[in-house]
Amino acid sequence: MKLPPLAALRAFEALARLGKVSQAALELHVTHSAVSHQIRSLEEYLDVALVTRSGRSLVLTDEGRVYAYQIRQALGEIAGVTERLQAKAKHAQLTVSVLPSYGLFWLLPRLKGFMNANPNLHLKLASTMEFVGFEQGLVDCAIRFGHGQWPDVHCEPLMVDSLLVVAAPGFNGGALPTTAQAVLEQPLLHASESWPVWLSAAGIDGQRPPSILEFTDSTLLLEAVKLGYGIALTRRSIAQALIERGELVKLTDVEPEHSSRYFLVWPTDSKRSIQISSLLVWLKGQVAEYQGNL
Repeated sequence: MKLPPLAALRAFEALARLGKVSQAALELHVTHSAVSHQIRSLEEYLDVALVTRSGRSLVLTDEGRVYAYQIRQALGEIAGVTERLQAKAKHAQLTVSVLPSYGLFWLLPRLKGFMNANPNLHLKLASTMEFVGFEQGLVDCAIRFGHGQWPDVHCEPLMVDSLLVVAAPGFNGGALPTTAQAVLEQPLLHASESWPVWLSAAGIDGQRPPSILEFTDSTLLLEAVKLGYGIALTRRSIAQALIERGELVKLTDVEPEHSSRYFLVWPTDSKRSIQISSLLVWLKGQVAEYQGNL
């Protein structure tokens, strides 16, 4: 990479911006002659006249004005990335990928405790339905829901979950179904949960029943249930807070364990191991408290 001396570029940029050699010298904490020398060395390096000289004054040529503008842009970018890097080094950061539903209904109501315990940690939540990888370094760790068989990562179990059917308290005029068979006779809303697992626990043979509306995200699913669109099968972890607030009602006692569970996952070569360990310890404490209150 063929680059001119940085000191010469800084002197030239300062002269172009301030208009006078004396002011450029004052800003750079050097002498008047040092600025002139640096600009002359830059011209010799480029083999281009950047200024015209009249006594101790230097005036930019047309080529000098164009070059000065381009140099100012480049130096500005260097200064910006340097400042961001320094800020990142001073303040530890942790980016956590999380499912929108789990983030909204379970993690976020508890997260202030972790933030208070780690005031110098800058936390970023990346809410996404995607199965986020770590190859590009955009995410430090992830709370995933599955079977824990992901390659090339540390995978720490967090919590199990269960399946239950819910409705709004005023659904169907308040005449809520209380048996599995009665549930199947109502308008159903679907996301990704396994109806066969719930039906089997209820003693009913069958596959996924038809729905009137389907969602790819449980956050929207539960909002539709609250609005009275129908009944939904969902996970206890994301419905619990709404049940406690009286916004949803569990309809039957049928509540089988989900075949998947939550894990905290991070790359094996992570540079955020201290921050991830702090998050893991806090999460396990929150899970223990949550499960103890069920």
